Amino acid sequence: MSINTALSTGLQGIQAGMQRVNIAGGRVATSTVDPDVFAASAVEQMSGRHQVGMSAQVVKAADQMLGTLIDLKA
Repeated sequence: MSINTALSTGLQGIQAGMQRVNIAGGRVATSTVDPDVFAASAVEQMSGRHQVGMSAQVVKAADQMLGTLIDLKA
């Protein structure tokens, strides 16, 4: 996997995770007091948060690899 691919994958994961959180939050905000909708949306928000965190780690690792390559070339 190239560094550009890793960065792109990580950024796409962050965007997808943020979208999951936003959609689930919207469901909570617009729903009536339905425990099933609330529970499913809460789980979806947590999943989105974890997806953003893991994707950020991918971006961080790609950034470190790029820094190492630059150091080796210098």
